[in-house]
Amino acid sequence: MSRRRTRLVILGAVSALAGLLAGLASRLPPPSASDFQQFWVAARALLAGQDPYAAVSAMWRWPLLYPLPAVLLVLPVSLLPLVAARVLWAMLSAGIFVYAAQRTTRPLWIGILSACFLQAIVQGQWSPLLTAGAILPWVGATWVAKPTVGLALFAGWPTRQAVLGGGLLLLVSLALDPHWPLDLWHGRAEAIYRAPVMRPGGVLLLLALLRWRVPEARLLAVLACVPHTLAVYESLPLFLIPRRKWDAYALASLTYVALFLTELHSIQGPAGASPERRWPFMLVLVYLPALVMVLRPQHATDDERGSAP
Repeated sequence: MSRRRTRLVILGAVSALAGLLAGLASRLPPPSASDFQQFWVAARALLAGQDPYAAVSAMWRWPLLYPLPAVLLVLPVSLLPLVAARVLWAMLSAGIFVYAAQRTTRPLWIGILSACFLQAIVQGQWSPLLTAGAILPWVGATWVAKPTVGLALFAGWPTRQAVLGGGLLLLVSLALDPHWPLDLWHGRAEAIYRAPVMRPGGVLLLLALLRWRVPEARLLAVLACVPHTLAVYESLPLFLIPRRKWDAYALASLTYVALFLTELHSIQGPAGASPERRWPFMLVLVYLPALVMVLRPQHATDDERGSAP
């Protein structure tokens, strides 16, 4: 079998498995519970000429905390019933991530084996697409869908395609609904997310700036400065950091440990899997190991000599 055919088989297999996992997850209690459902409801409301932010707020305790370009990107799959849309979204996200991993010499493909990737697929999250944008410039336009993590990725791998594509999505979204930034701002007022640097020990991540010329260092430093949920799926972009496959394997293993300990700790307390409960495990098991990889002298030397893909 040729190398090209092998890559296509792998891409198809991972995409199919992602679709299967999303389909199975839709059958677990609570029925059809996933973050993707908010985007699906918002997109269908937009197609019906309704306010997508009001539509989401009417169904959930939490408002839609994403800019309207995220809803626009989900519009094509929102034409399908929820479960079918969720499966197709998972397949597309996984397929694009695998394609990006195949286009780089970094061991990014090992991220597929991580708890980050698994959780992102099951919950219909953006991190596979956002991470792929660092390798595939045309996918960088999706960074505007989640501008916090998107900003961190742009800091590491700025491209003209990301600026033009993201800017076009912003213009279209404002033409469709000029008021959505205000809706998003009011919803953000209810959010409880803080940047990692504002949490105990988080300032250590700014040591990545010692290697500021290295894209991965800028990724980690900016990611430490933007507010996000600290869920395991949010750390998938960190798989852009390892240059050696065994580092990537170790990071993938640690994400499962972090997920297990987070869920175990959450069961024992009344607050659930809050960012405060996640943070100690994510810091020690995921973010600090990524920092060590960034600060490793050989890591910076390779990139500064231009050997990075």
